[in-house]
Amino acid sequence: MLNTVPPHLEGLLRSGCLATGVDGAGLSILATSGAREPLYATDDLATQIERLQLTLGEGPCVDSSNTSSPVLIPDLADPQDPVASRWPVFRAEANRLGARAIFAFPINIGAIGLGAVDLYRLSPGPLTDPQLSSALTTVDRVGLAVLEAPDQYDDPSAPAMTSMVVHQAAGMVMAQLDSSIQEAMVRLRAAAFAENRTVNELAADVVNGHRHLAKETE
Repeated sequence: MLNTVPPHLEGLLRSGCLATGVDGAGLSILATSGAREPLYATDDLATQIERLQLTLGEGPCVDSSNTSSPVLIPDLADPQDPVASRWPVFRAEANRLGARAIFAFPINIGAIGLGAVDLYRLSPGPLTDPQLSSALTTVDRVGLAVLEAPDQYDDPSAPAMTSMVVHQAAGMVMAQLDSSIQEAMVRLRAAAFAENRTVNELAADVVNGHRHLAKETE
């Protein structure tokens, strides 16, 4: 379902490309079945890269999602790169398509993995420290935008978090986690996403005492 995302999410990815000095980006999310689903790509090459990884079941985005760690490939054509050598078919096809460097980052909210973002460049070379920092900031913002997308919850009141029960639950979670109200709302959204429920449904369980969001262990 590529190219069907809210304008805000599209804008985040495109501005992230500019700040990071890359030529394009792709976004995939983890479905409740555990399968990766391409959600959006900024251009045709990014679309092909996302679909190629989905078809082959290998590539930087797949590894990044599985390990919850960035996968940085500054030169896809480098035969000595130990990471890229794990995906011989993907590397050959991505090179044929014109990609020369790929940087993949997991989308995580706490301990919950939502998917990954791929950034590609038409020329080889590593990300500079400022570019890497920009990429990480972009991915964090994309993660929050994914959680706020109405299609994720099939609940028109969930994205804006306007339901009274949601606000009440957020206050209870804030006390449970000893956190800010903003962090409590993020945790509610992330838990609902992971459980394939609406935020309102989960919030009702929290308010009724049927659900408790525990602190994450370090």
